[in-house]
Amino acid sequence: MQLPPSIDGFNEADVREEIITPLLHRLGYKARSAVNIIREQPLRYPREFLGRKDPRRDPPLRGRADYILDVDGSVRWTIEAKAPSAPISTDDVEQAYSYARHPEVRAVFFAIINGTELRVYQTDRAPDAAPILTVLYVDIPASIQRLENLLGPDAIRRDHPLAAPDVGVPIGPGLRSLVRIVSGVVEFLECDPAVPLLGEVTLFVTDGAIEHNVDGTLIIYVEARSPFRSINDFNERMGLTRLELISPDTRLSTGADSPTVFRQDMVVTLPAGETFPNLLGEGDLVLQRNLACRSTTVANGILEGDRFGGQFRQRYEYLDLPNIRESLVINASGRFKTVLA
Repeated sequence: MQLPPSIDGFNEADVREEIITPLLHRLGYKARSAVNIIREQPLRYPREFLGRKDPRRDPPLRGRADYILDVDGSVRWTIEAKAPSAPISTDDVEQAYSYARHPEVRAVFFAIINGTELRVYQTDRAPDAAPILTVLYVDIPASIQRLENLLGPDAIRRDHPLAAPDVGVPIGPGLRSLVRIVSGVVEFLECDPAVPLLGEVTLFVTDGAIEHNVDGTLIIYVEARSPFRSINDFNERMGLTRLELISPDTRLSTGADSPTVFRQDMVVTLPAGETFPNLLGEGDLVLQRNLACRSTTVANGILEGDRFGGQFRQRYEYLDLPNIRESLVINASGRFKTVLA
């Protein structure tokens, strides 16, 4: 990005044409596009009471916002030009702030540049708050990536997504009516009898959600993976990598004395001829006939902020397992933690 080597003799119009316009183009904005540049938008509204100003003496505000940057017609920020002959004043900041929060603008950021320095402020803070970014004129070319990361169209889209009102019943205090599980761990701590595939195994939650059933009760969906391929293969064949558990509750509990209880009961059948890990030893078994496994998973958890976690227990009953016994029952238990968003 090329800027004039000197701003000696610059006035406000020079700042607009020689500094702001090249900067906005470098950030990716273009007039009459999805990332639009709106110049000198006229604004008029009643007097504002901004800190030390006296509303009885201040006239109604009439003015023009120098630049309004509009991203996809939904999110905006503004930039005001000032002459380099004087430092940016409190009045300059309050004027730019009032433009940014005008009902027709509603900008998320407002910036001021006087040729000597560029300041960026966050509109939802008070007008006397410190700028969130200050860049000296000589440092603008070297700071272009930082400016792109804050003010570029992609950054504006990333940091200010459209928020649709949620009129549903919240999953829990401070949560929406549907929440994503963004991460988590499931740790097996005990297993009876001892099974190598389940003993002290840790699974990592890769996806999931908690939402309401049609009757208003809760359902939790979880996908989990292990660092070990053998465990993943076993869980996939047994339908244990993706679990859906149901709770009769309508909200996640926050009380340790009354946790939310989720439960899943399922039956998986493996066909004859398939190989199956020897749960109580090494190697694989070849199934001589269909193998049915009944499993029950019960998880008890409480909500703490955006964390939902607690204890779980699982029961597996294998029927007609070859070379072992008529049936095999395995009980496992452990703990889990998840992060919600």
